[in-house]
Amino acid sequence: MTQLWGHRHLSAWGQCADANGNLTDTAELWLQGLGRFTLSEIGNGVNKMVEKGQEWPPTLPEFMAMCKPKRLAPYHKMAKALPAPEVDSAIAVAELRKIRALLNKEKAA
Repeated sequence: MTQLWGHRHLSAWGQCADANGNLTDTAELWLQGLGRFTLSEIGNGVNKMVEKGQEWPPTLPEFMAMCKPKRLAPYHKMAKALPAPEVDSAIAVAELRKIRALLNKEKAA
């Protein structure tokens, strides 16, 4: 993230390790938070960050939300197709004649 935001990342979160190479508390927290995601999910999060074009790095909860795959609500699942309605062509023709007659009356008026 320092490569993306430079000093802004360091200003917001500091170094990830101390002089002895030990992770800082912030880096440890990010490690724990991101430990539940796959590398692919983290890659998706990075891609979303870049696409957003944010001027400042995200917080851990913001980045975690970007890593999660977008899930659709259950009502977005494909519904079973309804059977085609039965059509009586004689009724359809009669109704179309009525409609034409109404339209012709409006044109004449």
